[in-house]
Amino acid sequence: MELKLRINTKNTFPKGGIFIKSASAEVWLHEIQNIGLSLDSIAVFPVPSIRANELLGCLLVFNQSNIKITEIGKNNFYQLAANKLFIPENTLITPELTEDEWSNLFSEEYHFLHPEIGLVELKEEVNWANLLQLPMQKEIEITEPSKTVSIPQFITSMRIEIDQEKILETIENPPSEEEIIGKMPFDMQKVMKGNQKEMDKFMAFLDKNPKLALQYAIPLDTLGTSRGDNYGKFSFGSGGNVFQTGFAKIGDFFDRKSGSSNQSHGLTMIFRLIFLLFFLSSIRSCSSGKSSFSAQTFFVCVVVIIIIVLIIALLSKGTSSGSGSGSASGGSFMVDSQRFSTLQSKYEKLAEEFIEKGEYQKAAHIYLKLLKNYPKAAEVLEKGELYSEAAGIYLKYCKNKQKASACYEKGHAYKEAIEIYKELNDDEKVGDLYLILKDKKEADKYFNRVIENYKTNFQYVKASLVYKNKIGDVTEAQEILLEGWKTNKDAGKCLNNYFVNIDSAEDLSIAINDVYKNTVIPENAPVFLHLLKHEFTKHEENQGMIKNIAYEIVADRIDKNPDVASELVHFNKNNKLMLKDIMKYKLKAKKKTR
Repeated sequence: MELKLRINTKNTFPKGGIFIKSASAEVWLHEIQNIGLSLDSIAVFPVPSIRANELLGCLLVFNQSNIKITEIGKNNFYQLAANKLFIPENTLITPELTEDEWSNLFSEEYHFLHPEIGLVELKEEVNWANLLQLPMQKEIEITEPSKTVSIPQFITSMRIEIDQEKILETIENPPSEEEIIGKMPFDMQKVMKGNQKEMDKFMAFLDKNPKLALQYAIPLDTLGTSRGDNYGKFSFGSGGNVFQTGFAKIGDFFDRKSGSSNQSHGLTMIFRLIFLLFFLSSIRSCSSGKSSFSAQTFFVCVVVIIIIVLIIALLSKGTSSGSGSGSASGGSFMVDSQRFSTLQSKYEKLAEEFIEKGEYQKAAHIYLKLLKNYPKAAEVLEKGELYSEAAGIYLKYCKNKQKASACYEKGHAYKEAIEIYKELNDDEKVGDLYLILKDKKEADKYFNRVIENYKTNFQYVKASLVYKNKIGDVTEAQEILLEGWKTNKDAGKCLNNYFVNIDSAEDLSIAINDVYKNTVIPENAPVFLHLLKHEFTKHEENQGMIKNIAYEIVADRIDKNPDVASELVHFNKNNKLMLKDIMKYKLKAKKKTR
């Protein structure tokens, strides 16, 4: 039979092969790779040339149903006719052959319609193992670099490391002596000794130069200073002449009467008293003619006065050394209430001005070192968002660990805050801060302590909230709520929260049935029935099941408590006859009891 090929506008058989025209196996591999095929998914057959021992190319045989090929480059598709014969694209065979004729004419092997020599039987596939020569493997010693520090792509948490010893240095340390040296319109030594004129100059200087005067300011203990009716006493150490101190003490007696507060006035009054005694003695001697007696009397009076002065001076010195502040310079002086209040108000006004300007550290220095108002100093720093400094003052001066830990937390000094919260036994706060630091293992350890404490006090709802919101374990939260329901410890809230934690209607239906069958007893049935009213409104698909449970509970209790029938109204709001029937039943039940 003679078979002929005819040109056709379309393919009459499926595509089953690709012809690569080249005698080089290397070219075949390149083309196979470019087409996107693997050697495992195709069969490759060599196609002979018209010359002996030469190849025209190769035929790639593939399964078109498993492999979709669209781009083949300069190569050609071939049709597979009857799974026997490969013919070019857009051709057909004449005459048409039946299935039996295909089987009789062609063997089991593939046949290729060669463009130059005709039919060629494809018997042997290409054995790539014989064609490919693998390169020799070389032993290469690989040097691995050290592990590098990975650059984070985003910030998960932030904390601030602080030095507690240095954090208050700029606020609490007073100026050095070198800063104080300079031309001043007042004598600081006289101010410290209580010279009121110099004190007036100092306060005037404070008005004109508030920032500079702050360096020379005199600290006032506005919270602890002992003040009499008209005076406030400030101690700057011990020292001074014994006679001067004694005369000053006596002078104070007269000063209180006259309203003066200057020590020199006291000394003047002493000498006036001596002169007065001498004058009186002279007049008396002139009148009586006994001048020797008058001189002797005057001498005795002077000696007595000197002895009294010495005794007062010694007693005063002993009292001063026992109650002094231990400073190396200065002495004790009395400041009248008016100057005290004026100086205090000036300090407070200066502090307020610094606050208005946003200079919170300077304002805090005034409250801390000059006014000795430690809580106010901490509040000012907290207002200025200097939380670490505020925490230091709360901790060191106010001894308030609660506020100190809160300030450390606001200032992201979580390490210091955690240490204080541990001292305060605030385990939940410690766990919260460990969560911020992404240390969940350590956080869970402290949360479990909180849970155990709640369980000990039968606070099952709070314990479940820690499990759910802090640890993230809803299963454990549900278990502990069921425990509270079963042990009748705040049972209603426990079961209500248990149902709240269930989202889907199907799971809620299972949970309600399980609780009803396994845990509801006559003692907790009223609570369970009350909770069913709320669950009845959640999901329409559960209303029938919940209504049946409610009927069963009411039926079990209605003989002993007829009023329980009223509970059915909540499950039949659209049934007006139900309300009438319940009222009739309750009236009959009351008549029977009578």
